[in-house]
Amino acid sequence: MAVMVRVLIVLAVLVLPVTAFAQGKIGIINLDEALSNSSAGKAALTGLKSKFEAREKAIAAQGEELKRMQDELQKKSVALSQDAMKAKAADFEGKARKYLDDRNKLQQEEQQAQQGVLQPLLNRLQKVVSDYATQNGFSIILEARSVPYYDPKMDVTAAIQSQFDKAK
Repeated sequence: MAVMVRVLIVLAVLVLPVTAFAQGKIGIINLDEALSNSSAGKAALTGLKSKFEAREKAIAAQGEELKRMQDELQKKSVALSQDAMKAKAADFEGKARKYLDDRNKLQQEEQQAQQGVLQPLLNRLQKVVSDYATQNGFSIILEARSVPYYDPKMDVTAAIQSQFDKAK
């Protein structure tokens, strides 16, 4: 009896993929690639990059200044008086807090701007994916990140990106 149950389970596991395949076509898409390689996606990402580029450089310069201050503190710690060392350490800590605050604020602003710019594009891309699936007889199109392995012939990213570029 137990052997019969095992045989039935094995048969069910073997037949399940065949029945799923018989029900329709399955496609795989890399949404990030489709969006970032599309003309609209490239333009949006370029615009976002240029919008925050100057502030990113300023924050990077702050980080370099902090590194120089830290090196200076370590080198001169023996030569400085205790009061001078405390003053320099306090100055360093204040600048470090400001740097972290500025960096976090910039990251939040970048994320909000990115979401504001890319969300409408993602919505439009979702419509293109749905239309493509309907027109080409796909039962399901999965995001590539959620699939550990797939046959590259199942990848519809380039075709959907092309459709996305044509749709305005």
